Amino acid sequence: MTLGQFVQAEERIIMAEDYRPFQYIENGAWSGLSFEIVSEILKIIDQPSKINLYPWARAYSEIANKPNRILFSMARTADREHLFKWVGPIIEDKVFFYKKRSVKININDIADAKAVGTVLVVRNYPEHADLQKRLFTNLYIVNQPVQLFKMLVLERGDLVPSGEITVLPILQKANIDPHLIEQTNALLFENKLYIAFSKDTSDLEVLKWQQALNQLKSTGKYAQILNNYLPNFKQSK
Repeated sequence: MTLGQFVQAEERIIMAEDYRPFQYIENGAWSGLSFEIVSEILKIIDQPSKINLYPWARAYSEIANKPNRILFSMARTADREHLFKWVGPIIEDKVFFYKKRSVKININDIADAKAVGTVLVVRNYPEHADLQKRLFTNLYIVNQPVQLFKMLVLERGDLVPSGEITVLPILQKANIDPHLIEQTNALLFENKLYIAFSKDTSDLEVLKWQQALNQLKSTGKYAQILNNYLPNFKQSK
């Protein structure tokens, strides 16, 4: 590695939000399946780096507007495709609408969700953007996923769109009994999570990270990490 390459690697800021089970702080230390995958990639490419905890809105603004930024885990959507460079996918999740179990509403498709009083979404999350595109006029925007389900339980909203993988960890963090929440039949979309890089990142650097991730998947280390956090999860081919 040349001195210039070393300086570039050292200056790159790696960001992540607290979002279980992908990456989160527990007992003062990082944990989570995406955190472990990124940590293994950094070992393979021999690039020691600190991973910085950021609120999602700030992290997204940083990577969209400043150079030398990396952010994980980010959904790769059509709206974001040209804004960043990508390594992945890390994992794929399905986003359904969820409701409070005791509330008697029938939600079988997107049209049903559009007709309820309020759908709770997190600002700048893919669900927010997707529902805006579908011309939902009943959105209430919050800043953190935990807020969604707290408001849902208090009946301050009718529906929450969320990935299957993330629902239980969010409920646990919010101290909400999972039996209070019910998944509806309405699938919003399938969500592939990636590591995102600011557009200034060289294609060679992105390729290096992608090859390292591919190596993790080929050796079985990736499957081991997923199994540690999601023992019953079956990843799509």
